[in-house]
Amino acid sequence: MSPEASPRRPLAWLDAFWVNPHWIAHDFEHQRRIDPFGHDVHAWLGALACLALAGPTTAAELGALPLAAAFLIRVHRHWRTWLGFWCQPLMLVALAWLTLGLASRAWTAGSAHAWATEFGSARFLLLAFMLWPVSDRRSLFLGALAVGFALGQLSQISHALGHVLHLPALTWHRLPGRNSGWWDPVVGGSLLTTILGLHLPPALWGRGGWRIAGLAGAGVTLLGVLATGSRGAWLASFGLIAVALLIAAWRERGRLLKPALALAIVVSLGAAIAWLTIGDQLRARFEAGRAEVAGAIERKEFTSDTGARLLLNWWAIQATAEHPIHGIGLGGFEAWARQHVIDQGIDPAARNFHAHAHNALLQAGATLGVPGLILASAFVVLAIRGSAVRQPGDGPPGYADGPCLALVGLLLVSTFDSVQVNSHTAALLCALLIFALQQRPEPAAWVTPAARPSAA
Repeated sequence: MSPEASPRRPLAWLDAFWVNPHWIAHDFEHQRRIDPFGHDVHAWLGALACLALAGPTTAAELGALPLAAAFLIRVHRHWRTWLGFWCQPLMLVALAWLTLGLASRAWTAGSAHAWATEFGSARFLLLAFMLWPVSDRRSLFLGALAVGFALGQLSQISHALGHVLHLPALTWHRLPGRNSGWWDPVVGGSLLTTILGLHLPPALWGRGGWRIAGLAGAGVTLLGVLATGSRGAWLASFGLIAVALLIAAWRERGRLLKPALALAIVVSLGAAIAWLTIGDQLRARFEAGRAEVAGAIERKEFTSDTGARLLLNWWAIQATAEHPIHGIGLGGFEAWARQHVIDQGIDPAARNFHAHAHNALLQAGATLGVPGLILASAFVVLAIRGSAVRQPGDGPPGYADGPCLALVGLLLVSTFDSVQVNSHTAALLCALLIFALQQRPEPAAWVTPAARPSAA
């Protein structure tokens, strides 16, 4: 696409002059020309890896192995595309964060194992790197994510049926009122909030069948979020819907009434189904959350789930204030918090300790100081800004805007969960980076296999 044909880019001053779309297009065209069959196989294995992200944690990890094999086998075909990935501003910020996190091993307050566990979540950047050589097929990856999580929600249906039919074999070990299928309830809520963001754009400003698919996907996904019992995900999801409506009001101007009404009907229908089927559990979770917040604020009760998380947030702020230059190091939050409580003369047994602060930005500031907080904020701005600019090949109408709202959903839910620490949310975040880079390769025009040139 020529510069003259490029869309107007919001916050254009963030564009890096060295990321040239022409040489990125040239490198992709070269590998497609010399290895069309391998390129196709690599792309479909990338779609399989994206599909596997909706599975249990083990499946999400193992699903990338075939992709890794294709990536390594085809190294001599696609190595020219690598510079176009790592020199983009978003990835330069990620590399800076990795460097700082690696250096924090020297001063972390935690053990070597704790450091390796938190730093290890960065391994999913390799997923984005392995998807990059075939990112001209990213609309395929978008479809794989949507289908994968639709299949993943079948595990929630299975869990519900198992309870109704008294068949333990169909259920997962979950507390009463928490139906997250094979996902952990908190992680499941975060994942589904992100996927809700994929469906909201086509539901509000898609056309034809894509709008119907978006409305159906949004309704089912919201029902899944409610079923997890994750209150942070509830708040983030309804906040995400509000953000989507504001964007739609700006985009659609006077044509918002019908899509907004359709979305309101779908949301209301999903909420009604949830209330009729699991209303008692939802009410219990809501009342418990309200009581826990009141107890933490009014009576300093920090042993409840919500009270403990509020205290974890406060500890993260204190850790950042005490160590603003370099933080307490990756993997050091729990060890620092325990020592902090002891130094205050409080019995550690009277507090709940977690490995992270249950807030992504606060966790970044606590572990890597102000530099880590700046890098995390820059990463968020660049990712959302990059995904907000549509480029050819991003996906079908409406769904092409889905990754941007998905990243917004992940940002909203990150106020209740350290998404960069949990493996599953970190993996989904890294997969979405393919849609957030400043320059993304355009898809090749379809050529029949018989007409394709033979590999050199």
